Amino acid sequence: MLAAKWETRKLTLLYWNMPQEMNMPALDLRMLTSKWWFYFLLFLVPLFVPPYTSEPLAYDQVGELMGVVLREALKPYGWWAPVFHIITIFLVILVWKFNWKVSRYFYAYFALDSIFMAFAQNIVFTEKFGLVIVFSNLLHVFITGILFVPAIFRPENDFVPSKLEKWRLWAAPLAILAFWAPMDALGQPDFSPMLLLTSAYGLAFCFTAPVLIFILSLYFPNVYKPAYRFLCLVGAYIGVLNLMGPLTIPGYPVWVTFLHIPLFSISIYGLALEKIRPALTMQV
Repeated sequence: MLAAKWETRKLTLLYWNMPQEMNMPALDLRMLTSKWWFYFLLFLVPLFVPPYTSEPLAYDQVGELMGVVLREALKPYGWWAPVFHIITIFLVILVWKFNWKVSRYFYAYFALDSIFMAFAQNIVFTEKFGLVIVFSNLLHVFITGILFVPAIFRPENDFVPSKLEKWRLWAAPLAILAFWAPMDALGQPDFSPMLLLTSAYGLAFCFTAPVLIFILSLYFPNVYKPAYRFLCLVGAYIGVLNLMGPLTIPGYPVWVTFLHIPLFSISIYGLALEKIRPALTMQV
């Protein structure tokens, strides 16, 4: 009995005196979020969650269902649009002026906005399908918002000012187009200047994500990369879906397809920026 206790004590002392690198490895969140497979896994899981409808849904009605969701989901929230536009303009000015000192507020706003968009844009009650919840899109956008939350508490390295590389401004016209989102309630062109305050920006992920990615790309790599990477990945995916809209959703307006070019192109650019920037730096 005494021998067994002595052996146990020796093993315990041996463990605590081992070099730190020989101890059992703990989960390293920073290392995990630096792996691309982590984002693809996080991205793939929601794809296997089908949409919910309180009324029966046939497979060949999925396109019609998505069209109804796109047209109806945001109608109750349209009066919020000016708030999202004004807050974004205000935050962009603050980030430009004060950089990292206000980054936590920038991240907090877009975390909340992403979570809001996840539910507002993907839950709707319709006459034909009853209560509809598009779980895949909801989860993708919701996870994006959640990934921005840690950035609120560790902003010390983000938005650190550096010399602006002018080539990064190529996406500015596309970001402005997304912010403006010049279309009417039927998805047809409407170039009213009032839409710079009343468009679906801030309500719809498709128009909000390009603006957010563009702003972050100006400061990259001094941004919170886990949220940035996942945002770009989801943006590219949803961009592809909407560019294919006329082929999959009955009555999908061509103009709405055109307005999703900023989402797709800026998202792809955002994903490629980690490779583009080192290559350009080596050439200088």
